[in-house]
Amino acid sequence: MSVLKAIGIILIVIGIAMLATGAFHYKAKKKILDTDVVDISKTETKIVTWPRIAGAVVIIGGVALLLLGGKKAQ
Repeated sequence: MSVLKAIGIILIVIGIAMLATGAFHYKAKKKILDTDVVDISKTETKIVTWPRIAGAVVIIGGVALLLLGGKKAQ
């Protein structure tokens, strides 16, 4: 399997995951007050979203790499 085919498959899987989920969540810890005696922090949940067209573009790019990787140079 060539490198282009492997990257193409990875891009297709990522694109399908992007279409299926639409976003992902992560938690970030934010310091509110930091002194020698007291440390106060807050945990915030952040959401990263992307448009559905981005997932489709990633899938199309993966398919293009699969087709490009299948051709042999002459």
